Amino acid sequence: MYKVHFRLKDTDYELVAESLDLSHPYFVSIKDFVLDYDEGIVVNPHLENTRKRFKGIANIMIPVQSCSLIEQVPAKSGKTKSNVTVIPGSPQDAQGSD
Repeated sequence: MYKVHFRLKDTDYELVAESLDLSHPYFVSIKDFVLDYDEGIVVNPHLENTRKRFKGIANIMIPVQSCSLIEQVPAKSGKTKSNVTVIPGSPQDAQGSD
């Protein structure tokens, strides 16, 4: 997951997303927003504004010049897909087939 810090119309935003597309030379494409990503117990009013602004939007492309920082952040448990793949014929696969 990624947290993108950018400025849009004189407002700073931090948007968490599951995927980014950096293949375009002038834009950062942000997809699969995670609008319920909280980092702590304290209520962040800026996060509420971000949720309202980007609710219902599937994909945005922001100019590279507007982006100030891209961070890779840990995924919250139960929110993302697993990276683990069991290879057929492996010892783990043999244990489950008894």
